[in-house]
Amino acid sequence: MTKARTLYDILQVSATAEPAMIKAAHVLLSRRLEAAGDSAALRLLNDAFATLNDPTLRTAYDARIADAPPPLPPAAPPRPAGTPAWGRALMIVLAAAAGYVGATMWHQRALTQMVLEHQAALAEKQAELTRFNIEQAERRQESQQERYATLQEQRAQERQAQQEARDLAALRNRLDRESSDYQRSKSREEQQRERDALRRVEQERAARAAEAQRNAMLAERRLAEEKRELERLYRENYPQYR
Repeated sequence: MTKARTLYDILQVSATAEPAMIKAAHVLLSRRLEAAGDSAALRLLNDAFATLNDPTLRTAYDARIADAPPPLPPAAPPRPAGTPAWGRALMIVLAAAAGYVGATMWHQRALTQMVLEHQAALAEKQAELTRFNIEQAERRQESQQERYATLQEQRAQERQAQQEARDLAALRNRLDRESSDYQRSKSREEQQRERDALRRVEQERAARAAEAQRNAMLAERRLAEEKRELERLYRENYPQYR
């Protein structure tokens, strides 16, 4: 009687396999079945993994298969004529040993292949994670450079604004000084013009006074001359009144 397949047989692992080995076997076999397009076998594989991956379901399943009656031993092959009993026993032992060794080697190769594929998958994920970290570091560096450039630009604008404010203050002070100087110079010019005007007025007054004095002197001189002329005419015309 052929032994019934268990969930461990479907996953090609032993009944004492660790959870990590069960997961690795599921990953390897599911990839193979997906590549082969065997959906029925893939469903059986997923059902077996769902049971054995859950500790509670696995414990219940182990108890159920432990309580199952053991299969009947295979019928003894017909004894060939002339073969001693110990020879037949030796042949059976050798055949069983060869089968066990072959199964063990195949299982070991399968496990090695699963481990290698699992390690390759882990290495690929690690490489992806490394690339992701590098990209994130580059993005952070670019962001920091952009923030630094923005900060430098803001500082440059602040320095420019401060310089413009200082220049404006200096220009305002210079304009104030020039305005004050202009006001002072304007006052001096106005004062000078006033003094010049007063000087001209005084000169005009002095000139008019001098001219009036000259006119008065001329008038007195003319009056004196006219008086002498009248006296002369009077003496000439009225000699009896000398």
